[in-house]
Amino acid sequence: MEKMPFVLGGNLQGGELVVTFPYDRTRSQGVTREQTPTPDDHVFRWLAFSYASTHRLMTDANRRVCHTEDFAKEDGTINGASWHTAAGSMNDFSYLHTNCFELSMYVGCDKFPHESELPEEWENNRESLLVFMEQVHRGIKGVVRDLQGRGIANAIISVEGISHDIRTGNCKCKVTALNSASLRPYTLNSAINCASSRQSPLMPKKCSLQSQSVFVLRA
Repeated sequence: MEKMPFVLGGNLQGGELVVTFPYDRTRSQGVTREQTPTPDDHVFRWLAFSYASTHRLMTDANRRVCHTEDFAKEDGTINGASWHTAAGSMNDFSYLHTNCFELSMYVGCDKFPHESELPEEWENNRESLLVFMEQVHRGIKGVVRDLQGRGIANAIISVEGISHDIRTGNCKCKVTALNSASLRPYTLNSAINCASSRQSPLMPKKCSLQSQSVFVLRA
């Protein structure tokens, strides 16, 4: 994850039909279920919905319930901690320690489907997988450079109003920040305090470079 700074990830599981997103661990001690959103909750909800809504069964109100909970009423998505708390999940680790936004996709009621059922399971999830991967193209993309045009590795990228930063990688110093709005690619050229709107396409704007490699996108 350090050498290749992924920005989007999904782990496939079975036994249920739902997409869960961080945080997976409740904040309150001893509480097993509690809504525990991240600072990027709106992004995670969109990513989860992009998968669930294009799955053939997850949001179908007429499908059978896998066990006791009908997640179709929740659009096939749920905050992990509000379902059941799980300490040390990969989803939470990825969000807290890397640039990666990772979710869990529970792709079928049967945890161990028979091989004869696999073609149907593939068709149930094929479009969802493609749509989910396409979400990597949302948000802000660019290469952080100094005034001489050299890439800046490990630069901190902050979005004003969201208390979760990401960093540029060591490979060409490229940065991608997922966002809930449809944004076109944007290159940060020695930028700090770059004014932008999170609800409309970003318009490139020249900004001055400060001594610290910290870049702020104002909401």
